Amino acid sequence: MSRQRNLKSASKLASDHAAPGAEKDDSSSKVKGLGDQEFIKSFYILLSVVVVLIVGLLIFTVTRVQFANPFTVTTKATIKSKESLITEEELLKHDGSHPNIPIYLSILGRIYDVDKGRQHYEVGSGYNVFAGRDSTPSFVTGVFSREQATDDVKGLSPEEMLGIKEWLDFYRKDYTYIGKLIGRYYDNGGNPTEALKEAKALIKEGQRLKKLQEAENKRFPGCNSRWSVEEGSTVWCSQNSAGINRDWVGVPRRMFKPGKKDPKCVCVKTTGPSSDTGEGNEGDLNNPNMQQYPACNKYDVSCKLQD
Repeated sequence: MSRQRNLKSASKLASDHAAPGAEKDDSSSKVKGLGDQEFIKSFYILLSVVVVLIVGLLIFTVTRVQFANPFTVTTKATIKSKESLITEEELLKHDGSHPNIPIYLSILGRIYDVDKGRQHYEVGSGYNVFAGRDSTPSFVTGVFSREQATDDVKGLSPEEMLGIKEWLDFYRKDYTYIGKLIGRYYDNGGNPTEALKEAKALIKEGQRLKKLQEAENKRFPGCNSRWSVEEGSTVWCSQNSAGINRDWVGVPRRMFKPGKKDPKCVCVKTTGPSSDTGEGNEGDLNNPNMQQYPACNKYDVSCKLQD
């Protein structure tokens, strides 16, 4: 009996000493599981941050490139592919005869929507010669009959072609560009024809001549003039005649130019070297293209013209 009691006591003592170890093992497993969960959670958070940083860096790089060179996205080829090529038959539908169809015109093969000025281009109006077609020469020739108008600028002078250029600039500035007209100035692929190249060469020549004329106008400004029944015609010079401001007055002279039928009244310097030769001390009084007015003295600033 005593032996059984001792065995029970020993078993109890052994179990009492074993329990703390078992509890320790169970707690360690729980801690380890919680640690794994925290690690996975931290890993995904870190991964999300890295992804956000990479995406942000890509957006920054692309945006920086676009701002550094905003024209690299839209190339000439892209622009050309979007450009409309219109036939003469299609353009004719926009001649102003239908109230619900916008009016188009073509100048040197470039088509513009002029519907916002419809009252000027519709049927029966003064500019209807341009509606639904290319009547480029009419801008400077004054031919406003649709039957007589043409798109051919052959025969126009460089000065007249410069006038065409000014009209083209006007439409570029104030009206919507539609596309190119297939025909005299552009081929089926939208490429310039020889006719357009020749027209542009004439425009360039007109610009060259204009610069020469502007330089000549500064050398020989035009005269002031007036006419009345009592006094007839009078010409005179001043320091701002013809809108050319200068530090000299000059005297009236008739200037004859090769190819020009009628002479032009200009003001000529009377002192200093000649503008042509750089010599002498009478200005341009001895210029061979200048002629003194009859009944006027050599140094008269104002002169009455004989009828």
